[in-house]
Amino acid sequence: MTIIHDRKYFYKYVTAEAALLILQSRKLKYSSPFIFNDPFDVQTRIVLRFEESEFAELYIKELYRLTHDEKDPCLDATVPLVSDIQLIRQVVKNSPTEMSRDQWMEAIKDIAMKQYIQLLDSMNVWWSQVGRASRIFCVVEERDNLLMWAHYAQNHEGAVIQFECLPELDNPLCAAMKVNYVTDPPVIAKTPDDYIRYLTGQPHTIDHKSLFYDLYLSKSVHWKYENEWRVFIPPNLLNPIVPKDAYGNEILFDLISFYPQEIHSIYFGCKMSEDNRQKIETCLSGDFEHVKKYNCIRNEKKYKLDFAEIIR
Repeated sequence: MTIIHDRKYFYKYVTAEAALLILQSRKLKYSSPFIFNDPFDVQTRIVLRFEESEFAELYIKELYRLTHDEKDPCLDATVPLVSDIQLIRQVVKNSPTEMSRDQWMEAIKDIAMKQYIQLLDSMNVWWSQVGRASRIFCVVEERDNLLMWAHYAQNHEGAVIQFECLPELDNPLCAAMKVNYVTDPPVIAKTPDDYIRYLTGQPHTIDHKSLFYDLYLSKSVHWKYENEWRVFIPPNLLNPIVPKDAYGNEILFDLISFYPQEIHSIYFGCKMSEDNRQKIETCLSGDFEHVKKYNCIRNEKKYKLDFAEIIR
């Protein structure tokens, strides 16, 4: 696998229990973003960056143009609305009476807006399926982030596992992508015109694949301290399927095997119990004998951690 970034290492903050499970099972948990701790992270609905009232008038005017122009418009027949546009063109063409432009627009307004709402709802049903069927493994750039130690490593009682990118082993971390921290979530369309062209099967700039990555790699600026990167296992975007267990419950995570060589080092939290430390160290033999071990030590003069390698 060609590495797509310039990083050699990533870090995973975990509880002591999770560190032990990772080493014993040799598997990593890849989760659906729908079980992440941030309800704004991927779990939000797809939205538009303009008001419905702003959209409505332009949408109805464009529908009138497409259904009344003498020249047949060149539209994408796979778009659901196109068949309706073509049908209305036939009705208009064969109608013995002619409605004024204003009369037609008033008559079609409620139907058009209902279609618009249905299409947006349908897109959000699709997005929910995509989110629940996706799998993500999250890592970060730093081993010494005090907030991360407190939030994800059990108040410094847990550990940090240092993973190495190994292109020769084709490991997934080579394809990790950096999260962007933004003030507003990405949108499917920034202007009414582009969204109207998308809805009506005309050439447009909306790209579902780009939207997928924009949404999956965007978080609120409040989370900027994490410096997060993500590894994806995306579903089939055209037909996302959420796996279920024998009882019909959705499965929202997978345990994925990794190579022992991927773990470079492990850092024991400055408040980890001796019992947990010994249990983890017991696992660091055989295929894990190469793993370096460090004690985290609270610096007495600064708000920082120092690291002391354990040589045994």
